[in-house]
Amino acid sequence: MNSQEAKSVARPPIVVVTGHIDHGKTTLLSYIRQNKSILIESGNITQHIAAYEIEIDIENQKRKITFLDTPGHEAFSSLRSRGAKIADIAILIIAADEGFKPQTKEALDHIKANDIPFIVAINKIDKPNANVEKVKNELAQNDIFIEGRGGNVPCIEISAKDGTNIDSLLEMIILLSDLLEEKANYNNVARGFVLESHLDPKCGFTATLIIKDGTLRIGDNIITTNTDGKIKILKDFLGKNKTALIFSAPAIVVGFNDLPEPGSEFLAGNNIPAELIAGLKATESIEFCRNQTLGDNKEKIINILIKTDCIGSCEALIHSLNTLAKDLNVSFKIIDNNIGNINEKDIKLADLTKSAIINFRMKTENDINSFIESKNIKIYYGDTIYEILEQLENDILSQEEDIPKIAGQLKILATFNDAKGFKVVGGEVFDGKINVNDSFEAERNNQVIGKGKIVGIQCQKQKVNSLGSVNECGLMVDTKVDLTINDLLKIYI
Repeated sequence: MNSQEAKSVARPPIVVVTGHIDHGKTTLLSYIRQNKSILIESGNITQHIAAYEIEIDIENQKRKITFLDTPGHEAFSSLRSRGAKIADIAILIIAADEGFKPQTKEALDHIKANDIPFIVAINKIDKPNANVEKVKNELAQNDIFIEGRGGNVPCIEISAKDGTNIDSLLEMIILLSDLLEEKANYNNVARGFVLESHLDPKCGFTATLIIKDGTLRIGDNIITTNTDGKIKILKDFLGKNKTALIFSAPAIVVGFNDLPEPGSEFLAGNNIPAELIAGLKATESIEFCRNQTLGDNKEKIINILIKTDCIGSCEALIHSLNTLAKDLNVSFKIIDNNIGNINEKDIKLADLTKSAIINFRMKTENDINSFIESKNIKIYYGDTIYEILEQLENDILSQEEDIPKIAGQLKILATFNDAKGFKVVGGEVFDGKINVNDSFEAERNNQVIGKGKIVGIQCQKQKVNSLGSVNECGLMVDTKVDLTINDLLKIYI
């Protein structure tokens, strides 16, 4: 055994808590930390990965556990995936009164993809309508076989609200951790993962990290897949300044030269071996929120600028906008995205590209409000993604109500001499329905060339008052336009 191996010690487990929205992830962590207020976010929904370190007594020994709390809503899929990638152990939490939900299955898929051991925590057993057996049956239907039912996946029935069996859950985490035998070394180059990053208006580029090995120190050089820097400020998860933090600890770091990409690995130290740096740089960079178009509608494209508090919010917004585009049959073109407050440059770009601005949890810089008003730019503000999407959806639907609907379309196949001062044409009704006295717009090569009114319709030598598709007919129309073959007549409601 060499000296490095001799210095390796057991590393505290890093645990991701994941599952469907409102199934009790944040309530569980709140109970464990004995503080029910500090985890509350806007809308009472966890919108970022958060990391917390606790210490418990197991068999008269102090044991540490680091927890990752991940959002449950479908918009935060990438953040849940990131949490599963970083963790050693997962807790899949399922509400006993609701059972399997779409994000339960998705969270389970992330756990399987990263091949990490997990514990099923059936929560809310205190509810009158709790049905634990139903949840266990659903687990089997999803190929999850728990202990006592032919499998080896631990399953613990809990109430995160009143603390029932939480001690058993923590003991099971320690037991799994001991079986995993994860090791780390205080003297190794610090390495781990970026959980989240944002631009702090006072401190600059800031990231939340999870240390998987080594010791992170003030003054260390730090490198990620897309940026580097020197650690100027180091804080623990409570926001307390530290000179050093060791493996398994969450760390808040200031000193990057750019925003490090969430989910990417980091190395830190004053003498990082060249081969480690080469290996890090060889890993694939994570693309996020790049210039892209969401949706398949080629005609109705809405330009959007995104301003958020951190990259994770941008990822979730992109996911939600993609879903909204499909639901409303529109497309969103992401012109630009930035972390930070709305500034004059953003307004000028929005004006130039005729874009709306989505402003998630950020402010507008001083002295540009009058400039914004002069440019008449629409800005959607909100502290939760859902309220921003609701504003955007309402605006799109209200605009669609003002757009005339096409009731019928006719393509001109022949033209004849005028009769009784009206123009006479032959054509085919290929869409919808036309009626006598309908008004129309005439189009040629996708350009409106004039308007008119249908005076008479004749089909198979019979006069009719209306005609649907697909039928050929003769028309007498009142218009000043010289209609020609292949012109289109569009009837609008």
